[in-house]
This record gives sequence, structure tokens and C-alpha cells, in this order.
Amino acid sequence: MYKHIVVAVDGSRTALNALQHAVALALGLQSQLTLITVANPAEYMTLAPEFLQYESYEEAAIAGSNEVLSDMQKVATDAGVQNVQTHLLMAAKGTKEMAQELVDFADETGADLIVIGTHGRTGLMHLLMGSFAETVMRQSHLPLLVIRSRKENNVVDEE
Repeated sequence: MYKHIVVAVDGSRTALNALQHAVALALGLQSQLTLITVANPAEYMTLAPEFLQYESYEEAAIAGSNEVLSDMQKVATDAGVQNVQTHLLMAAKGTKEMAQELVDFADETGADLIVIGTHGRTGLMHLLMGSFAETVMRQSHLPLLVIRSRKENNVVDEE
């Protein structure tokens, strides 16, 4: 049914949970699995430049994102998925641009399912932080599997 599954990963436990669901699907359906992360240099701008080991915020974002992709690819291949690709996208603005980059990539590569984790924030936290998953849902015509964060010990996973 799903021959090419795209999974958004960001290094959080919520993304790992989504990846584990995507891995189970990929194994069962013998699907290609593409792990994608969107690097955003603005996320590193809260660090003082002297604390960066890289020459620019963009370089720091790329290095951090490549580490996430490598770690998540290892999770998928260790679980037995044979065809795991990775892709890094850059987005300098915010959630809407990052979501559009993900949707465009999935469309351009012929994906037929997007898997994404969500923290399930509501109320003020949702208003302040937005919802990447909700933005992807509004922008994509592809099926979207949204995996909520696990609640263990009555605590919702943090990013």
C-alpha cells in the first residue's frame, strides 16, 4: 500500500516514537523509508557566538541536523529496514516554511505517506508554539500519520 514513507525527525523522543511506528510499517510493507529533518539556523541564535564550535549558525544547524539523521537512520537499520534514505532541508523562517519544505519534498520524491510526531499541546502552549503537525496537515494532500507523544508517569515527552 505505502511504497515510500517519509518520516519527519528532530531528535526528540516524540519523533523517535513516530519513527518506530514508521519502521514497523516499512518492515511490514517492505517500503522505502526516508528520514527528513529541517534545519533552522534561527534555533541556534539563542546561543552566544562564542559557545558555537562552528563558524555560523547555519553550519551549527546543519551539523546538528546531520547528527539527528545519522542517529535515526541507525535506529531504522538496526530494526531491519533495508532501504533507508536521509535528507536534510533548510528553512530560515518558521513552522509554516518548515512544514511546506517537508510537504514539497514528499511530493517531489513520490512519497505516499508522511509520518510525524506531535506533542499534543493545547491551549496557551499550542498558541505560543504552534503545531508543526497541524501545519503539515493543512498543506499536504498526502496521507498523514500523526503519532502523539507517549505519556509515561503522567508526563508528556519534551522535545
